[in-house]
This record gives sequence, C-alpha cells and structure tokens, in this order.
Amino acid sequence: MPQEEKEKIDPNELTPKNVMYVSEHWKKIVIEKRDIEKGMKALNFLENNLVEYVKKEDSEIKKGYYTCGTNKIIDFKCSCGKEECEHILALYLQLKIWNWNKKNLKTSITTI
Repeated sequence: MPQEEKEKIDPNELTPKNVMYVSEHWKKIVIEKRDIEKGMKALNFLENNLVEYVKKEDSEIKKGYYTCGTNKIIDFKCSCGKEECEHILALYLQLKIWNWNKKNLKTSITTI
C-alpha cells in the first residue's frame, strides 16, 4: 500500500474533509446515487460546526441530546421524521471525528 493512500486511511487528525476516507459506513453509504446528496449535506453540517451536544444541565428536558442544523434534535432518532437522514449521518461522522481526535490526543500526550 503506498504511503499516500495509508495517510488517507489512518490520519493523525480527522476533519470533515477526510472523515469519509476512514469510515467504512461512509464508503457503503455513497455507493448509491441518492445517498451522495445526503452525504454532501452531512459534510456541510460538519464544515459549518452545526453538530452540537446540549448538556443535561443546559437542557429544558433534563437530559443531554445532540442537535444538528436548524434545531434538529437527535435522540435515538431524528426529529426531522426520516429514518435515515443527513442529520444522523452528520452526527455519526462528528462523533467519529471527536472520538478519533480525542484518542490521538491522549496517545500523543502519553508518548512525550
């Protein structure tokens, strides 16, 4: 495997621009033409920092939840009503970015 291709698969930091390369889920989603549009909308949410976590303390419903875009609440399913939507995909990719970067930050701190 060439070095350049390996960097796409295993980057030091995930961003909205490279998260699709390390996600098996993403590769399966964009195979179908109808899902490419959903993927692009999800990336747009990520690039504009529209996926957020609302802490339990800040929540009116007394539990934590995620939001995406214009007040779409994601709590096991999305408030937009669609079963598989761009909001859930954006949340999935955002969680992957946060977890990947958190893991790599811990690794780099412990190895110094």
